[in-house]
Amino acid sequence: MTKTEKYFRKYLQIAPLCVALWRSVEAKHLSKVKLPRPILDIGCGWGEFAEAFGVNIDMGIDIASNDLRAAAKGKMYKNLTLADARNLPFAENSYGSVFSISTFEHITDTPSLLKEMRRVLKPGGTLAITMETDDVDKNTFYRPFLRKIGLTRLSNWLTWAYNTKFHRRTLPSKEKWIKDIKAAGFKIVLAKNIISPLITKLYDIFIPTALPSQFFRPFIGRRKVFRPKFMEDLLVKIFLKYIEKEEKIGTNLFIVATKI
Repeated sequence: MTKTEKYFRKYLQIAPLCVALWRSVEAKHLSKVKLPRPILDIGCGWGEFAEAFGVNIDMGIDIASNDLRAAAKGKMYKNLTLADARNLPFAENSYGSVFSISTFEHITDTPSLLKEMRRVLKPGGTLAITMETDDVDKNTFYRPFLRKIGLTRLSNWLTWAYNTKFHRRTLPSKEKWIKDIKAAGFKIVLAKNIISPLITKLYDIFIPTALPSQFFRPFIGRRKVFRPKFMEDLLVKIFLKYIEKEEKIGTNLFIVATKI
């Protein structure tokens, strides 16, 4: 079993299909990066990514206390802290690595966020981040289709509803992300397009099927899925090849950088 299949199977056990597709691609790329300890996870949520990734994290921070309580139950984090990523409660040069998975688009004032990440990193420390870009929406399924058939207002409303539901606040171009990271004092080692247009469309198509998993969140603090083994095997057979395929173009950006 490849690492990517392992990530996909783990996600299928804990998350809806749309999330499993997207996050497995991110895990595939992050697994190729050496993360010196101690490791800081910015925007850890309820620890779903760490659980699927299978690596114990030294510190996780998030702005949502309910999510942190759920993350604590997963026991993938040695420490968890309620904090705003733009004002981290850690000393300078505290961490060997800082990573963040699809968090930047949820936070305003990116320069402050990057400044704090750099401050807490040790000299030569590793930054590894994934973020959405302005290429995402035009590669989704429902909204471009609605515009194509003349329902532009409905398409625009869906974009507003998506941004509101998922607290998406910042969606610049790839060039803008890279410029901001360099300006913050990082040397970019890798800037790679990830999440193919096909995966982006599949994610969008299967979002409605994620609704049942949300039923349990008010009670246990996280999603819950019930997927029999034969269904997991079928989904792996259908979709794994698209996750494992190396992206030539992508709607998201994967950045690996070092503190200079």
